[in-house]
Parts: sequence; structure tokens; C-alpha cells
Amino acid sequence: MTNYIKSECYRTLRTKWVYGIAAILSGLILLYHLAVWLLAAFTPDFRYGTASFSYSILVAQPMIYCLAAFLITAVLYEGEHRYGACKNAVAYGISRTSIFLGKCIVSLVTCFAILIPVMAVYIASASLFLSKGGPVTLQDLLMEIPAVSLVAVSALVLGVFVLEAFERNIIGILVWYLILFGIPKVLILLSMKLEFLSSAAFWMPANFFSNDFSPQMVVRMSECSVIWDTPLGMAKCLAAGAIGIFLFGILGILALGKKDI
Repeated sequence: MTNYIKSECYRTLRTKWVYGIAAILSGLILLYHLAVWLLAAFTPDFRYGTASFSYSILVAQPMIYCLAAFLITAVLYEGEHRYGACKNAVAYGISRTSIFLGKCIVSLVTCFAILIPVMAVYIASASLFLSKGGPVTLQDLLMEIPAVSLVAVSALVLGVFVLEAFERNIIGILVWYLILFGIPKVLILLSMKLEFLSSAAFWMPANFFSNDFSPQMVVRMSECSVIWDTPLGMAKCLAAGAIGIFLFGILGILALGKKDI
């Protein structure tokens, strides 16, 4: 598995889109903050020219990290089935379990390599161009990253599994979205009528991170309350992520290990 991971890392480092995504995202973020700064400078009653509002875009939507992780993974392994890369690796004696775990590790490293410069540009440009003040602070944004980290990793592991399990990427994308967002939404709606489902529903990240459903997540122009503000809330975020990694990891190992070449 080590050799497989090394070869995938080498392939990723030689792939221009990795640097392209980081550069494009950083450029768009910089342009956005410049545009907001100009609007605030020439429009005295413009309400959104604050770093607080910029931070709130990410703080109010923690699941965006899961979407980003899946997007990067999907682009990284787009065309695997088309070009038969996985079949070639299996033919060389690499087990499907090793391939699955290797892809998870390489995808995770790639995501972090993109996340670090993008977030640095986001924080630096918001702090430099936009005015201070407001309910959402830089600490809220910085603490969001560890809070959502394991949940995002679980989404990545699930993404690797569905993309590997289904020949057509579109089916894998739909299954991933259904598991991560569709089922939690259905469960939370059912819990409004069936109270015994409430506990299970609020252990799903898409629900307890939601401004619409979770009483612990209130991010608005006038106030900010986030689930990771308390030790118990942070522990819940990390525990839910760890459970997701374990469940999706076991599912991937067992299901892909039995899949025919």
C-alpha cells in the first residue's frame, strides 16, 4: 500500500489542476473581498462590508467543507473507471482494500494542501480589506476548522467509496448526497412527528450544523452562536465525525473487498 500511496502522491503533485484549484479559489476570494471593500467605501449604508459578515459565510455553513472535500476527491479520481486504473492496480497485486485506504489518504493530503493556502488568503484578505466588528469573530472561524475536520474526513471517505463502488460518477455523486444530506433531512422532518427519532436526527452533522434545524447554530448579522463554542458541543462534532469515518471506512473495506475486477 505504501508504494501505491507514493505513486498516487507523485501523480497528484504532477497534476496541474491541484495548483489550479488552489490558485482559482484564492483569486476568487481575493476578488470578492476587494469588491466588498469597494462597495463599502462608496456606499455608506452597505451592511456587508465587515470581516464578521465574511466569516459568517463559512461559519453558517460548516458542511461546505464536506462538499469541498468531495469535490476535490471526485476531480482527483475522475476517469479511474474510464481508463481502468483501478483494474491495473489490482492486476499488479494491490488489494482493493489497499487501494481504497490509499485513495482516502492521498485525497486527505490533497485537500489539506489546497485548504491551507485558500484559508490563509480568506482570513488575510478579510482582515486586511474589511472593517472589524460584528458578532462573528475570527476565533469562530478558526475553531470551526477542527470542529468540522473529522466530519469532512468522513465525507471524503464516503466519497472515495461511492466513486469506487459505482461505475458511473453521477450515480456515486447522487448516493453520496443522499447519504450525507438527503437521509438527515428526511429524518429531521420525520422527527417532528415521531419524537423518538429526534436524538438520532441530531447526531447527523447535516442537522446539528444547520441554522434551520439546530438550536445550537444561530449565525446572523446580529448574533452568533455555534455548536463548537462549548466543550460538549465540540466533543459531539468530533465524535460524529469519528463515527462517520469508522462506519464509512468499514463499509468501503467490506464492500470493495468483495467487488469483482
